[in-house]
Amino acid sequence: MREARIAIAWLALVALAAACGGEQASPATPTSAFGPTGPTGPSEPTGASGPSVGAPTATGAILTPVGALTVGEVTFQLSGDLEVERTIGRLVSGVYAAPPGGMALVWTAGGTDATTVGIGGASFTGTRPTAPTLALTLTVQTPDGIASFLSNDGGCTIRIDTASEVEVAGRFSCLDLEDPTGLVVDVAASFRAAG
Repeated sequence: MREARIAIAWLALVALAAACGGEQASPATPTSAFGPTGPTGPSEPTGASGPSVGAPTATGAILTPVGALTVGEVTFQLSGDLEVERTIGRLVSGVYAAPPGGMALVWTAGGTDATTVGIGGASFTGTRPTAPTLALTLTVQTPDGIASFLSNDGGCTIRIDTASEVEVAGRFSCLDLEDPTGLVVDVAASFRAAG
């Protein structure tokens, strides 16, 4: 009995030491490469333990649950200067917070294939055009090289049909999307990320 108490005390000490380690926890909301779109600054605590889900912060933001999505796929078809049809099943970044939160979804072919698709910015449901706060990136590797496309100016439309902490799914389409070398394509795609 005494040995069991010693073992429990030892485990509690180890857990306490691990919890007091110098590493900081990951942020509760997704970070973004996009600059702030409104007032910024530290949020003021509310209640005994700080802001709670659904409560507005000092900046006016309402905190929402964040979903860590781990699996998914995107299927896309390009027509025009490039004729490509691909399905990519490797989700390398999958973070989604319900509106008015944010999202960062990135799929890649992996290995030596540079093909990558990314959607990032403010979360929503329904249909929205790309904008400075909602970007779509598409990098396609072909036998002739790599083409990279970016839409953050309304050139593509993203539709999100399913949006929750455990799944985000929808479609996107682009007309006359141009890469820096002058290649022009139309894009039709569907995507899903789940966790």
